[in-house]
Amino acid sequence: MNKVINEIEIEDLTPDLRLIAELIGLENVRNLIDNLSGINIYIPKISRLGSFIARYVKSNKSKSIKQIARELTVSEQLVKKHYY
Repeated sequence: MNKVINEIEIEDLTPDLRLIAELIGLENVRNLIDNLSGINIYIPKISRLGSFIARYVKSNKSKSIKQIARELTVSEQLVKKHYY
């Protein structure tokens, strides 16, 4: 890691990066800056992770559609799409 990066403090970060630092830690944000600076990253909601939803639904067939939807925080329609 670039040694200058180690001098970055939480107060130096943008609001978005501060939020990320609170979740994953300042050291990890420094690593992101050092290795991925300049790129835009979109973090999708669970509802956009179709293969995960399909796998989760298939491994939880004993649960109701309503219960799975609540656990995944997605619509029942989306669960039904992967249920059968």
